[in-house]
Amino acid sequence: MDMKLKHVFVLLFSCMIMSAKAQLDVDTSLPYIKHPEMPAFRIQLLDSVKFLNTFNIKAGKATMLMLFSPDCEHCQHMADSMKNHMAELKDVQIYMFSFMELRDIKKFAEKYTLNKHKNIVFGKDIDFFFAGFYQLKAVPGIAVYDKNKKFVKLFNGSAKIQDIISTMQQL
Repeated sequence: MDMKLKHVFVLLFSCMIMSAKAQLDVDTSLPYIKHPEMPAFRIQLLDSVKFLNTFNIKAGKATMLMLFSPDCEHCQHMADSMKNHMAELKDVQIYMFSFMELRDIKKFAEKYTLNKHKNIVFGKDIDFFFAGFYQLKAVPGIAVYDKNKKFVKLFNGSAKIQDIISTMQQL
């Protein structure tokens, strides 16, 4: 190989390596990357009296935290998909919450019959914590944590149920 061809090859190879590295790089300044343990924040439960602090979520099972809006079409589609795939999600602790009024959250839970599943808890993010911490651009926002309460993946906006299930099955 002549010298010019070697230089071109090395240059192309270097560009490919840098491109691949750039695709793998994660913004380490993001709060959920910087602090991969599940954050502690309060969720007001549907009875309007009790509160859950996510710090008290027990380790030992995968956990899905989901911010939704009852009037969001993507959220409604996700709820419908979840309803149809509860067999695959039965071993996942699921916490679904919104900024909306508790009565609207309750209607949403009842409409999709997700309130009938013991592994799903509904409530209200009263401190507006979730969207800021995960820097959401759209809902539903879904954060997945492993059985040790360590961050695994964020779905920012519309996600496919199969991608969520696949992520859970890898844990």
